[in-house]
Amino acid sequence: MSNLIEISVVIPCRNEEKFIGQCLLESVIANDYPKDKLEVLVVDGMSEDGTRRIVESYEKRYPFLKLLDNPKFTKFFV
Repeated sequence: MSNLIEISVVIPCRNEEKFIGQCLLESVIANDYPKDKLEVLVVDGMSEDGTRRIVESYEKRYPFLKLLDNPKFTKFFV
């Protein structure tokens, strides 16, 4: 498996307290891709609910997960 590429997952969010934990745990963390080849960036638009607290709790447990600030609420398009 050493030939696997490194993957970045970007999750833009704002006020997703009801859903962010499930998104991270059931979708991103539960996948079987090697965690040393995975980077998860949760880009928060300065949530006013418990979103940041939830992401920070996951960030402490999973070193491949990072919480980033998006203070200008910049929209992401894919």
